[in-house]
Amino acid sequence: MKAKKELSEEIAEGLHSLINILENADNLRDIFKMSIYYLHPLQGKRKGQYALDIAGRRAGYRLIIIPLDPDGNPWKEKDVNIVYKSTQVILAWEVTNHYD
Repeated sequence: MKAKKELSEEIAEGLHSLINILENADNLRDIFKMSIYYLHPLQGKRKGQYALDIAGRRAGYRLIIIPLDPDGNPWKEKDVNIVYKSTQVILAWEVTNHYD
């Protein structure tokens, strides 16, 4: 488990839990309803990417994802409600420490 080697135990366990939740969700709307993960779109050079807090906002670590449309491409849709409701596949992009 690479996550446990490079991240604290709390963050590694939170990441594995979040991945399990993502795998079992019907769409991103299910995740958005879980306010602990604070799913939100990013801006600037990260436009088209979304962040999820791994172990709460204070921990600072987040999973960056790219939601994919039904054709397997990153969404061009601007309305996050449509993206959340219609996304069934994501690309897990990276884990970052928001405060580094």
